[in-house]
Amino acid sequence: MTGRLVTLFCLLLVASVLGLSSAARAQAPEPSAQFFRTVLVAGSDNTAFNLRFMDLLQNQLGSRVKVRTYTEAFSLSHPDLLVVALGSNALSQVQQQSPRPATLALMVDENQVAAYLGREHTTLSAIYHNPPLIRQALLGKLILPQGNQVALLVQAGEEARYDPLLEELARFELEARVFPVQGEDALIATLARALSFGDFLLAVPDSAIYNARTIKHILLTAYRRNRIVIGPGRAFVRAGVLASSYTSLETVTAIAAERVRQFLDDGSLAPPGHPERFEIDVNRQVARSLNIPVPDTDELAQGINALLQNDAGSDNP
Repeated sequence: MTGRLVTLFCLLLVASVLGLSSAARAQAPEPSAQFFRTVLVAGSDNTAFNLRFMDLLQNQLGSRVKVRTYTEAFSLSHPDLLVVALGSNALSQVQQQSPRPATLALMVDENQVAAYLGREHTTLSAIYHNPPLIRQALLGKLILPQGNQVALLVQAGEEARYDPLLEELARFELEARVFPVQGEDALIATLARALSFGDFLLAVPDSAIYNARTIKHILLTAYRRNRIVIGPGRAFVRAGVLASSYTSLETVTAIAAERVRQFLDDGSLAPPGHPERFEIDVNRQVARSLNIPVPDTDELAQGINALLQNDAGSDNP
C-alpha cells in the first residue's frame, strides 16, 4: 500500500511540475515579441544602393529592430513608425503622405529639406549629404597656408545666400568673394575673373555649375592658372578636383542608427545638420602635377577640427 502511495505521489508531482512549466511558457513572451521594433526605409531609384544601406542599418541596429521597405499603405497602417528617406524624391513621397510620418532624411542637402521644415504636425530630421562649406574652405586653407583669398562661383541671384559664409570665413582670416554666373555660356569668363581674385576656388554644391558636362572645363581653366579647386564632393576628386571632405556611407549609417535609437527611446529626432564625423579625399596625382605638398588626410581632418573647436571656444565668454 505504501509503495502505491509513493508512486501516486510521484506521478502527481511530475504532473504538477509539467503544468507549471507549460503555464510559464504560455505567459512568457517570445524574445522577438519582447524586443521587436520596426523602422521603414523609403529608397532611392538605385536599388543596389538601397539594399546596401538597409543591410548596413540592420547591422547597426541589431536583431531587436526590423528594417523593412517603406510602402505608403504599411506606413498609414502603422503611423507611429519612423521612415528613413534616401534622397529628395523619397523625402517628397513620404512628406506627401497624410498624416505625415516621422522622417529622417539622408542623401539630401539643406535646400531640399528647407521646404518641409516648420510645417505643422511634422517631425523631420536630416543628415545632410553635402559637406559644409566652412569645412571645405578650411581644407583649402590648410593645403595652401599662405592663401587667404577664396573665390566662389554661384548662380546669379543667389549671392545673398552666401553672406553668412563670408562672415564666418572672415573669422578665420579668409577673404571670400562670390562671382555670379549669368548662365552656362558665361561660366568660363566668370571663372577667369574668380581665379584672378582667389588663391583657390571653393566649389559650392550646385549642379547647375558643377556637373559632368562642365567640370572638365573648370579644372583645365583653373590648373592652367595654377589655382586649385576644393570640393564640392568626393566624386569630383576622382574627376580631378584636388581635395574634398566627405562622410562615408558607413559613417552616415552609423549616425542614422543613433537617430533611430533616439526616436525609438523617446519619440524625438535631433535637428537637421551636417555629420560631425568626416574624412578627407585627396587627388595625389593632381597635387604632384601642381607641385603642391598635401599633408596626410588624417592630419588635415585633425587640423580642420582644431580650427573649428578653437573658433567655437572663442565664442564662449
